[in-house]
Amino acid sequence: MMDQAESLRKLVSQKKKIKRSRVITITGGKGGIGKTCISVNLSLGLKKLGYNVTIIDADLGFSNVEIELGVTSKYTLLDVLYNNKMITEVISEGPLGIKYISSGGDFNLINEGVDLSLFLNNIKILDYYSDFIIIDTGAGLNNVVSNFLKAADEVLLIVTPEPTSIMDAYTLIKYSLVGEDKKINVLINKVKNFNEYKKIYDRFETVVKNYLGVSLIDLGYLENDEKMMECIIEQNPIVLKYENSKTSKRILQIAAQIANQSPPIENKGLWGIFSRLINRGGFR
Repeated sequence: MMDQAESLRKLVSQKKKIKRSRVITITGGKGGIGKTCISVNLSLGLKKLGYNVTIIDADLGFSNVEIELGVTSKYTLLDVLYNNKMITEVISEGPLGIKYISSGGDFNLINEGVDLSLFLNNIKILDYYSDFIIIDTGAGLNNVVSNFLKAADEVLLIVTPEPTSIMDAYTLIKYSLVGEDKKINVLINKVKNFNEYKKIYDRFETVVKNYLGVSLIDLGYLENDEKMMECIIEQNPIVLKYENSKTSKRILQIAAQIANQSPPIENKGLWGIFSRLINRGGFR
């Protein structure tokens, strides 16, 4: 344990002048809205723009990001927490050199016998290795998702034209994000055209602002594209297989929008998120 602690101190010392990574937590009110697909392609879009990107699959028990990237993880965050692995040992590499970490399943950050200080020092190292960390949360609204959203600095909320998706997204904001000081980006996915997107977004923004007092940031839309499902089945993200397609170009535009946003004033990176998670009782 002392050897790992010393290694971590050296790594932090080497990287301490570098700005912390920006952490984008991607979520949605229900399953089947394209959340993981967008997480993967948006991450690759940021990588194409020249940023170092790490994806963390926080959908506990379902490694969908791993499947879509076509990578296999030997170690996970569970191994950092319980098996004395360093964070650098649990990072897998995907297309374009993008980094990926699996949560490894459902675990409690406040179990007795766990060295949380060592765990947080590992997390701190990850902040210095990435410009952006993309967290792909689970579907729906449960304690794990809610805790992640409350701990996050920046959220990207995926909404589709389905009434259930719109209502669930509203509920997610109501119970997890009201009163929280954070940036909430909204992306409307699977629309027919610009007009449908505009109608949905304007109505959603008005209701959220009037009834919940929450401001949103408009990231635009992605049209329904059959190539998306083809790419998911082939485990070959659309920004790689069809890089000149309309959808891929839109994803790169959205990635550029996010990159050009000002980071949170008090950006504490992934270390800050996990510190808040621990204060809230962990993932449970």
